Amino acid sequence: MPTLNGQAIIVGATINPNVFAGSIWELPERNYYGRLALQGDAGFFLRATVQCGQATHLEESSIGGANRPPVLPDDIIIARFPVPRMRRLILKVRNSDIAANPHTIFWNLELTPA
Repeated sequence: MPTLNGQAIIVGATINPNVFAGSIWELPERNYYGRLALQGDAGFFLRATVQCGQATHLEESSIGGANRPPVLPDDIIIARFPVPRMRRLILKVRNSDIAANPHTIFWNLELTPA
């Protein structure tokens, strides 16, 4: 069962359209269920959206500001969401800080075969 961990810096007042872009798991070759845990830095300015293909599983929502990688299971945002094969998996993150300060998102995605 693949598990992806990472972090990305989002410049102030901008959007990263897909944190998973470039990963081999962006377009999975089989059906999975996803479990996503997120945490942001202490600014509390980050908003996350999760999509798979045309389906939106999490509409733009605030995430925690613990300034650390996610702790499981405490930081799970959504669990057991369907990830159909060859459907693009998207984690879009928006930095709402108008002062143009960069902020960091920490993420953990676990994919369980369906």
